[in-house]
Amino acid sequence: MTRKLIRWAAACLLAVPALAVFAHGDEPHGDAPHADAAVEASPRFETVTESFELVGRLQNAVLTLFINRFETNEPVLQAKVELESGDLKALATFQAQSGAYVVTDPKFVAALSQPGSHPLVVTLTAGQDADLMEATLTQAAPVDVAPAGLKRTTLMLLAGGVGVAVVGVAVWRTRQRRAAVGVKA
Repeated sequence: MTRKLIRWAAACLLAVPALAVFAHGDEPHGDAPHADAAVEASPRFETVTESFELVGRLQNAVLTLFINRFETNEPVLQAKVELESGDLKALATFQAQSGAYVVTDPKFVAALSQPGSHPLVVTLTAGQDADLMEATLTQAAPVDVAPAGLKRTTLMLLAGGVGVAVVGVAVWRTRQRRAAVGVKA
């Protein structure tokens, strides 16, 4: 009986590191690749006028804009795109390989990267067509992940402590029984 208890306690102690596999918070479980989670979490905005539709995404210190004609959904290529947010202004550069426009101006992107709501005015000129578009980019405050880590650490320490206690009790009971029978350890 005591050997079974010691084996069980040892198995509990060896299982403690395996708890880390199960204690990984709200991470997706195969529903979507991990790389997509970063894209989905990126701040985005959309705006539509009678002529154009625009979707913007801020990710990796770059503001990327996708612009299409509203009625036909065809991409708008080689347009002049100017952005304003507060006192800051920036020009978007067309990227032929992706069909997108990018803003890499460090001051402009840094301002949009700050937590809060950032009103944007986009002036778009495509051939003979011109439009003024307004949108708001909302940047969430950084999420503190320490509490989840603390929960995992606490759980592992608690499980390890219980395992050590079980092994300690098993060893103590074994010694007590041997002492009662008169067997030396």
